[in-house]
Amino acid sequence: MMNFNKIISLCEKRGFLHKTIHPTVHVETFRLGPVGALLQENLRTEWFNSIVINKDIQVFPSQNGLSDTYNFAKEASLNILPFGVTQVAQKKRLWEEQFKMQEHDGVDFLSYFEHDEIFRCWVFLNPSNAVQFFHQWQRERRMWWRKFSTSPARYVLTDIKNGDGNSQRVDILAKYPWGEQLVESLGLVNEVDGVTSSQLQIKDGKKLVQAQCVFSKIYSSVMLLNTLCDAYDEPIFQDNPRPLLRLHRKLAPYKISFSVPSGSKSLVDELKDLALYICRQLRKNHVSCLLLPSSYKSTLDSQWRQYDQTGIPYNVLLNENTLKTGIAQLRSRDTTLKEQVHVTDLPDYVEKLFKNY
Repeated sequence: MMNFNKIISLCEKRGFLHKTIHPTVHVETFRLGPVGALLQENLRTEWFNSIVINKDIQVFPSQNGLSDTYNFAKEASLNILPFGVTQVAQKKRLWEEQFKMQEHDGVDFLSYFEHDEIFRCWVFLNPSNAVQFFHQWQRERRMWWRKFSTSPARYVLTDIKNGDGNSQRVDILAKYPWGEQLVESLGLVNEVDGVTSSQLQIKDGKKLVQAQCVFSKIYSSVMLLNTLCDAYDEPIFQDNPRPLLRLHRKLAPYKISFSVPSGSKSLVDELKDLALYICRQLRKNHVSCLLLPSSYKSTLDSQWRQYDQTGIPYNVLLNENTLKTGIAQLRSRDTTLKEQVHVTDLPDYVEKLFKNY
């Protein structure tokens, strides 16, 4: 059964997280490991693509404050709505706040990182179509989480909470055996911190209207821990559970790993040289690879267990037959099946595997 502490233990072992004890309040905190840093960067990229690059409306990233970016966007759009602004802000959690978060029973993703980032997006809209856009926004954001998930039904929307005026708020939750986790907050509001009421005045034909705003807020720590928990699985192998991370191929820190069976020194050296050559070809195509020089010292099963637990979707198996025929075996993490691919075709074939979602 899925257990949070078991997941964290695996993530520590495979370089996603480093667990430490806060020196002041003696609570558990996490720092990113080297593999976790790669995962976090991929998450940031996918979030940016979904919010900024792939939107039908124009969205402007903010580096110098929301007000300045909003004014630029408003002027560039000739006061015509809609347009959006995004911002990634650093947050250092106070130790008092962190201690209080860990006082309660259960798991709170927010409570485990002292340093965090907040991913925000604001879309400014004409009041006449703001509610319709907000409902569409809810669907799109939930679909984004489901797209990368091994269990899409895990993600649900809460009931809409009405606030002052016609403001509305809703959350996206992820359901786990230990409880529900808040992963993203959404809202429709009439006021935005950092933007004055006069700035929100927009022309609609011959009259002035007050723009409304649909917003989204995600914490990077929540995004990371949720992705790891969502990917965790324990399929049965030889009558025993075998933990692994089924990370989506777009998010996986490494897309391809390499395995070389043990053998004579001359054979292993040739296979290692071939693995390095293939690895270089894949990296030229911007495919992140894990090539460990010492891997041949372990059994193939030990190598695959390590790579599966690191969430690597595919493994290239090279053996003596590869040197004779040029045929390598491409093993899938999710199915454990192997298909034969000629080494000269591997770069193009792998590119196709990772081209689409």
